[in-house]
Amino acid sequence: MRTLTDADADWPWGTERTDSSPQRATDDLAGRLDVPAGALLQHEVVECLEPGGRSAMLVESWWRGRRRSHSSCVAELGVVSLPEGQAHALGLLVDSVAYRVVRTRLDPHGAPVETADLILPLDRWTIRL
Repeated sequence: MRTLTDADADWPWGTERTDSSPQRATDDLAGRLDVPAGALLQHEVVECLEPGGRSAMLVESWWRGRRRSHSSCVAELGVVSLPEGQAHALGLLVDSVAYRVVRTRLDPHGAPVETADLILPLDRWTIRL
């Protein structure tokens, strides 16, 4: 079991980018990033790997324009039923329940510059706040 204590910490082991295709902002993403619905966003999915190569979590990120630095972040914890692609990547069954940490990175003025969904399998993680 791993313990998540900082949703903004760098992953200390290997990662693999599995997608980097632009996407249009859904209503949810538009609200999270304070952009119009339908705005073109940069998008990437990164699989974070355990030292032995097993998938530990998925990080799906969105931002507008070029990636900018941030000075703080906010995070919200919930759960989600995994769709086929995420379940397969994590070695779980479709519709398995996983933690979903919504992390939004903020500039010095508190404006959002990037948002991400961290998907963590319940059987591999505890959350310490």
